[in-house]
Amino acid sequence: MSVWQEVRDLITGRKSAELTDRVIALTDAERAEVAKELPGFLKELRTTALEMARESWGRDNGYGSNRDNWPSWARTDTHWEIREAVSEALAEFGKLLRVTGAGTISGPAAAAAWLTRREFDPRWEERRDFTDVIRVLTARPVEWQADVAARLAEKIRTGRDRVVPLVLALLRASGAEPPKHDPLVIAWLSAGVVRDDPLMGTMLPRIFEAEGAGRALMEERLDPRPTPWLAAVKRLLAAGKLSRAELLDGCVSRFLRGGDAVNLRFFVRLHELVDPAPEESAGRARDYLRLLPAAPGPVADMALAQVRRTGPHDSADVAEAIGALTFRAEAKLARAGLTWLDKSVRTADAPVEELAQALVTAFAHTSFDVRRRAAELALKHARLFAPHATLIADAVPLLPADLGEQVAATFGGDAAGADPELFTPGTLPARTEPGPFPEPALGGWNISTWVDTERWLAYVVAHAGRDRAALREQLAPSFTDSYPYLYGQERWHNSSDWIAALAKEVISPGTDPGMPDPEPVDPWAHTSFSVHVGVLSPEKAAELERQYAAEQEESQASAGAEISDADVSAAEVSKADISGADISGADVPEAEDAECERAFGELPDHVRAEIFRQLEEIGVSAERIAAMRDGLPMPPEGPDEPHYTVQIGYSGWGPMFGEPRTPDPAVEFRRRHRIPEPQQVSPPDMFLLHRLSELYLALRAGTLPPVLLSTPTVMSGHLDPGVLVDRLKVCAAAGVEPLPADLQQALLRVPRGSHPEAAERAAEIGSPAGASVATWLAGGGLPDPEAGFRWGYVEGASEYFYDEREPGHVGQVRLRPVLRAEPTGHELIDGLLAEPSPWRWDEHGGAMGWWPAVLPSHREVVAVNYLPHLLYQWNHPGVYPPYLAALADADGPVGDATAIILAYFLAERSPDAVPLLLRMAARGDLPAEAVGRQLALLIRRTWFEGRPVLACLTEAARQGGHEQVWEILRSMLPVLLPEEDERPTVVYSEAVALAADVAAWVKARGEIPAVSAHAASGRNSRFARECVRLRDQLTRM
Repeated sequence: MSVWQEVRDLITGRKSAELTDRVIALTDAERAEVAKELPGFLKELRTTALEMARESWGRDNGYGSNRDNWPSWARTDTHWEIREAVSEALAEFGKLLRVTGAGTISGPAAAAAWLTRREFDPRWEERRDFTDVIRVLTARPVEWQADVAARLAEKIRTGRDRVVPLVLALLRASGAEPPKHDPLVIAWLSAGVVRDDPLMGTMLPRIFEAEGAGRALMEERLDPRPTPWLAAVKRLLAAGKLSRAELLDGCVSRFLRGGDAVNLRFFVRLHELVDPAPEESAGRARDYLRLLPAAPGPVADMALAQVRRTGPHDSADVAEAIGALTFRAEAKLARAGLTWLDKSVRTADAPVEELAQALVTAFAHTSFDVRRRAAELALKHARLFAPHATLIADAVPLLPADLGEQVAATFGGDAAGADPELFTPGTLPARTEPGPFPEPALGGWNISTWVDTERWLAYVVAHAGRDRAALREQLAPSFTDSYPYLYGQERWHNSSDWIAALAKEVISPGTDPGMPDPEPVDPWAHTSFSVHVGVLSPEKAAELERQYAAEQEESQASAGAEISDADVSAAEVSKADISGADISGADVPEAEDAECERAFGELPDHVRAEIFRQLEEIGVSAERIAAMRDGLPMPPEGPDEPHYTVQIGYSGWGPMFGEPRTPDPAVEFRRRHRIPEPQQVSPPDMFLLHRLSELYLALRAGTLPPVLLSTPTVMSGHLDPGVLVDRLKVCAAAGVEPLPADLQQALLRVPRGSHPEAAERAAEIGSPAGASVATWLAGGGLPDPEAGFRWGYVEGASEYFYDEREPGHVGQVRLRPVLRAEPTGHELIDGLLAEPSPWRWDEHGGAMGWWPAVLPSHREVVAVNYLPHLLYQWNHPGVYPPYLAALADADGPVGDATAIILAYFLAERSPDAVPLLLRMAARGDLPAEAVGRQLALLIRRTWFEGRPVLACLTEAARQGGHEQVWEILRSMLPVLLPEEDERPTVVYSEAVALAADVAAWVKARGEIPAVSAHAASGRNSRFARECVRLRDQLTRM
């Protein structure tokens, strides 16, 4: 046997350990022979895997092995299932092929290329074992190992590359010098800490230079205990294996290179871990000073702390540092700069002129507290700053009016006016009306929108009876080979399934084999029994017989023990009880020739067998047991036969001897016609599926009407009443009644209100459908249901409502829909108006883009159905701005359900949120008060933050929605503002400030009690001052 054949057999036999030993033992000539054969062997493996994948796919999908019989889309080898199967097959040999190549390929470049082939890696395997590969590699020459290791390392692009574990293992095992390659540093860090890592001494210093190292370590923390990398540095420092000076120099150099706070976070914590002594900080004081002007906040905080520990400093450096700090946007650093300025003025550490310049810089700070402190210092040190009064006077207008007046009284200058910002109102967008609905058309196979689907359905219905052959030719190219698994699906949840089914029925009538008959129902499925036969004393047996006789006389009840309907029941039956009768309650025969029944005949066979087995064990004769079992006349009992009881324990879903459940005809109808159960889909989707199902059934039965009634005439989904009557006449002329779901959808699409002329024309048609439409049009259509929702939350394993119980720890917030409507007499409409579940599962929300067109005159009902899909949208169908835009174009009252959807988009700061608000405002349909209240509750009760909301409201106010924004803010503030024991945050201050500005723009009046209460607190915080400003605006005469 050749060496290659030997190695090949070990590979195909998946003998990894033996292969590793054999490859290490190869001679140079044998290595060359094996390496020469490897490429061809890999190609052979790939070809074999491809053929097997093709054969398996064809067999599993019912197409056979002849590819000519396959659909055109599956004939290429790029079909994903075939490609996946080939990939998985090759990956099974990946480790073995790597071992072989590592031990035989002579060129380092070729070896590195072979080791990094992606097809050797199982797609879903996170951890790969490279032990055998490393054994082989480290058996090669040292120089060769170093070359391969360097080439492999330079292939790394991210810390999660598949080659990373192999590279790190090889570098550690070979002792080769790691190349200078930033992604290698990131990969080393991302792989985690290794105890006694031989790479630590080389790689750790490189983290200060490698781009991305800080981001890779950004989650490292010191509190409550150091995380892995910081803990490792701490151990090495304590052991004297790392230099404090090198770590500090590395951190400072990294700070000076710049970067954002995220990239530098780790190095700040590392610097804190090293905790430099004052003398260590003094040697780097100038570098720390250089960080104060522009370094990210955490770095500047650290640098300032180190500067404070050192000194004295050069006066020019001090002045520069203070100026840099007062210029910074962070209020904390600016206040620290003013504190340093206060000290330096008194101790003359820096030139007063430069300190005056730093002071006036603080006059323009965004923080009121900083500006107030700067004004106080100006007045406190007025004598020392007097030579620079002009500089300070020129900056007085930068201060708020009240502070400016105080400083101007000492230094001169003009204080800023107290007038509000000049506001130029924008203009709301022009109101637009939905356009006409396009004509029916087919389109391609990928019909994704509700408009395309309605057009497709209308076209197919109109042409199915007019020219079926032409329609077949139009549909065949798109649908003949599509949806190969359609008839194997138990339920058709999506409109695309029904579209395909309709098309296939037109193309090849009768192709659908239908659903098979249901499996026989086992009445004892999911039940369990226990049996105990016990011996009775003669006295107890006599007592039971007397009791039985008395009960027979009193109630004429059936013989045998009665089994309760509880989950677990027991029956006690004496030997007299079961003489020719079972425990189900059959009458006891009164004569020897009476017809006998099998004892315990209604129990499962295995239970009866156990009863008879135990009867035999206690001594009942075989003849009597056989008579009981077979329903024969009972032989007389023997003199030694015992009296006994039979106890039966039962556990199951239903009563032990209840009547068999009659299958629900509606459930069976839905099963046979592949319609999901109501709990599996949302109510609007169920309504749509009934529409599609009845079209499919009518097509198969040849009873399609000549025209669909419900196709909209307007893009909002509305249907002109006159057009509806015209379509009814077409159906009547053809002698066909419209389909029920189509008729009910048409009724829902008629515009709000009564339509007497159309009602009169419909009544003249004389058909049942005409009469139904006439009644609907004359009566004003569907009354508005009660629609809304309640805020709920999950705590522990229970759900509660906010309006009934204050929450402790909220696990998840719920918007529980409320929907109540009077019955209409139309079954599908009543089902559509059922209250939706607050929970979602299965196929809920499958066609949400269609829903506004289902109920175009009752948009709040649609909004209520959207609520279970609004929060927690990850990995679920969600509510998107186009759905709300469709509701804005629809008709009907709007309330809290619509309001919270708009509030959600505002809180999320969706790009479409402000245009939607303005669009609804322009139409006069914006529920501003409800939007404000729901915005406040979203901020209070969920993860949403206030600033995105305020930014959207500000934008809307400047674009013409200022009056509506004021109404939103007026209702939002009482719910949003802090309680008495709650500390006001910056967001609260900004909300009140925005309200004060907008109130001035619209000249609003009318006190808001919650605002007035905070204004009267007497505090000097920004929040209190903004409340005073808003209160004064609203109470101004």
